Amino acid sequence: MKHKVQEHNVEYLKRLAKTIKKQQNVPYYQSLDLVAVNIGFTNWKNFLHNKNEKSSNLQFKDEDVIQTVSEIEKINPYRNLLVAAVNALVAGKHISLYPNSINSEQENGHIFHSLLGEPSVILWSNRGFDELLISVWWKYDHSKHPQANLEGDAKESFNLREPLAKKQHYKKFVGVVTSCWLERRNGKYLQGENQDYIAVIYTRKGELAKLKEIPAQKPNGYKSYGPFHF
Repeated sequence: MKHKVQEHNVEYLKRLAKTIKKQQNVPYYQSLDLVAVNIGFTNWKNFLHNKNEKSSNLQFKDEDVIQTVSEIEKINPYRNLLVAAVNALVAGKHISLYPNSINSEQENGHIFHSLLGEPSVILWSNRGFDELLISVWWKYDHSKHPQANLEGDAKESFNLREPLAKKQHYKKFVGVVTSCWLERRNGKYLQGENQDYIAVIYTRKGELAKLKEIPAQKPNGYKSYGPFHF
């Protein structure tokens, strides 16, 4: 059964969230976020704020909203963050899931982006074989980067998967630094499963707990896990 997201559907979605809460034994606020994420919003608060402007063209099915326990448990918090990053790159047309659609030499770059409500840098680079290395610097404050205003090779150029600074300084300007491989030739997915083949370069104290609170992100046109390729 399909539903348009209009005012009278808010109560329906709340009832659906209660069903998810009971089935999956998660807090009610988390089940509300899960419902919102799976119909195209960042979280429940974002849904309430934007539902009217999207209601005219947004539709959803019950089966698109309800996720199984295994699907939720499958997503690792770092992988979940990377899914959100890839979604942002795809939505902004910074990368393509179809490698032949763009010159591989152009598939290198970075953007400053509010990722899941936090200032961040998302980086991508083509390392061959139609794979993209995706990196995220979450909760990033460029003004506190010790090499933000230096000159020459010492200045942050956003060419590497991690910031140009000694890790002892990371806590001053970034919360999480992580990366993974986006496969596009043999399928469309983030390589590995759970935390396998995800490089967790740095996590500031307390940030992992924050990552675990983020609702499961729904991949846009690809899967969140898959085989690793050498």
